Amino acid sequence: MYKLNRWKKTPGILQVISGTLLIGLPSIPLAASATPLSTLKSCPGIYYEEPYNSNVRVLQGCRSNAASQRLNQQGLSQNMVPPVRPTTVTQPPLPKTRQTPIATVTPIAGQVSVKLTNGTNAPISYQAIGHTEPRMLARGAEILLENLPTPVTVTMVRVDGGLLKVTPMSSSQTGMLAVSLDETANLDDNQGVLRIQSDGQVFLN
Repeated sequence: MYKLNRWKKTPGILQVISGTLLIGLPSIPLAASATPLSTLKSCPGIYYEEPYNSNVRVLQGCRSNAASQRLNQQGLSQNMVPPVRPTTVTQPPLPKTRQTPIATVTPIAGQVSVKLTNGTNAPISYQAIGHTEPRMLARGAEILLENLPTPVTVTMVRVDGGLLKVTPMSSSQTGMLAVSLDETANLDDNQGVLRIQSDGQVFLN
């Protein structure tokens, strides 16, 4: 009897161990089942309901809603490089067709002589620009302008204001240009400016 009473009064090693286990057991399942609240509610369903579905972007990591898809597409379109448009190449204007010379004379030491014959019924005023003063050529008369340095311009105008046709004539004399001055009724034939280039080409305006 003494041994039994002693066992009851003095706690043994088994009682201490069992009591310790009972105190520690409730804490084990609580620690294992603890989950952050933010993880559970990181993708709430309200993001996929109107009006939030069309107006509010979902959090990162969640399934995209209509607003997220629209905003992502806008971002892609802004980052896209615009296509290169072909530029129109402007062609420079073609040079004007050069006027065809009406005659050619061979200059001698860079000089030519011009023989004018007035075939009209009116006096003609003529001038070698920069070399002679305006002079008068009577009707039916002729004049020889000698040793004009090229290039040179000779002007001819009928005093009565009539139309004038200028026609070069063949000449056997080297360095001389013979020109016939006649009346005309054709406005297209009205000419009165004779230009002789340094290379001997003769142009008429």
